[in-house]
Amino acid sequence: MANSFAAPRIFQDAFVAAIAEQPAAFARAGRVVTGLPGTYRIGGVMAGGLAQTVADTDTSVTATDVATIESTVNTSHRVIKHTVPRHVLDKDYALAAWGQQLASDVAVNLSKDYFDFLEGLFAAAHPRAGAGAFQVGAGKKYIDSGLAYLAGLGGAGTQSNLLTSAFSEAALSSALQLMIKYKTDRGVPMHLGINGGLVLVVGPKNLQTSHEVIKSTLSGSDMADNMFKGLIADVVCWNFTTDEDDWFLISDPSKPSCPVGTYIAEAPTVYAKPSDDDQFVHLMAEYTSACFKSPMEAGIIGADVA
Repeated sequence: MANSFAAPRIFQDAFVAAIAEQPAAFARAGRVVTGLPGTYRIGGVMAGGLAQTVADTDTSVTATDVATIESTVNTSHRVIKHTVPRHVLDKDYALAAWGQQLASDVAVNLSKDYFDFLEGLFAAAHPRAGAGAFQVGAGKKYIDSGLAYLAGLGGAGTQSNLLTSAFSEAALSSALQLMIKYKTDRGVPMHLGINGGLVLVVGPKNLQTSHEVIKSTLSGSDMADNMFKGLIADVVCWNFTTDEDDWFLISDPSKPSCPVGTYIAEAPTVYAKPSDDDQFVHLMAEYTSACFKSPMEAGIIGADVA
């Protein structure tokens, strides 16, 4: 039987142990950054470019402008609260079970926050939307077609990080090609994913197919060597709330080149607090976080499937 002193410890210990064991889907499919509550700023730079040849008779080369841009997100404080009669704390098994369940639900909530955010990128305004230099085009979304690079300069062009094809081996091949060929704002190919570490995010509907495509030793009807097996490090399944057919290919979450992720300002915690009349106990889990996207969209390909 737990006394009033041991009860919070049992509750918290069970929570901490269960949090450590959670699969943390959001952390597998995007960067995780920690810091302080308030506003999180993530910046990008537009610098570099394709090199110019300097001839023996040249006295100068053309200078290229550089720029920086910053996106900001505000953290949100999230709470799960239960109120129980004080005498219920006498049950050790209940305290441990509550701690474990709250840990599971906090992990699910963090993942839901992130994957809802991810799916919303098809409609989210691009941080660099606009028709000027260093911008991607007026009215553009974060995942879109016709995203401009080198706007207003020589060599200007457009590229896409949007697909509309249902998940298949051929569609994944198209996404991989877009990822590898993607250029910086200065028009330089980035070759993202060519060394592996990519993450594929699918709904339950595509889980079996994705594993067959990624994990099989041989690929396609020609029984060729499966290239995806060496490039895609993880398949993350999430039950998308809007469209289970949607899917994403994301660059290595362990590297700064990954453009999306979760900012955790206050790590998940639980505590037990007595009510004002001391007849009840409030069992609470809380965390403070925000989902973020870099001003530079390179590193994510999304399929918005009708």
